[in-house]
Amino acid sequence: MNAAQNSPLDAIRSFIDRTAPNDENINAANEAAAEFGLSTPDTMTTEFLTFLAARAAGTSTQTGHTPTAIVMSPACGVIGLHLFRGLGAGHVTCIEPEVQHQQLARNAFQSAGVRANMFRFLPSAPLDVVGRLAQDSYDIAIADAAEEDLLRTVESTLPALRPGGILVLLDSLLDGLIADESRTDRQTTAAREADAALQEMDGISVSRLPLGAGLTLITKSA
Repeated sequence: MNAAQNSPLDAIRSFIDRTAPNDENINAANEAAAEFGLSTPDTMTTEFLTFLAARAAGTSTQTGHTPTAIVMSPACGVIGLHLFRGLGAGHVTCIEPEVQHQQLARNAFQSAGVRANMFRFLPSAPLDVVGRLAQDSYDIAIADAAEEDLLRTVESTLPALRPGGILVLLDSLLDGLIADESRTDRQTTAAREADAALQEMDGISVSRLPLGAGLTLITKSA
């Protein structure tokens, strides 16, 4: 890619795509997800998720707990593999109602040599079960939520996070469409309203990053 003919962000994204480590298990998981029409995070996003997982693993070593993560996405297998790269001997809870998506994730984990006691599946819609998870018990949560469910996802997930824990809302900024005030469709309006509500919410800090279609990073106050 010629950086002079593309935006700097495009050039960086292309470089990262070309130079990311080749992982046969992750490649296979991405291909399986694509066959089912599942959207998976791009390379920049997955590298960031691995970084967050490694950070959680480092913190857990200091506090003496097992690093733990929640994944709420049909592509839980792909996301889970990237988390395991950072978590090491951590544990991932996948909340996914579709049996076929669970099986894709299970196959991905088994192919990568992830032990069966390092993951579990909760076969429910995320908003039906995440609020019932043990409080103050998880380091990271990754959510691929519908725009109308963004705020409820945050409110339901925060209690499960440890102080200092992180919730990632994937693609929550809709490729920048959230900034276009002329767009008043239901999805864009819901995303815009959720973003504004998060800025006013107590007990968290919010960062928005140009990863994927725009990522929202929410840190629970210590």
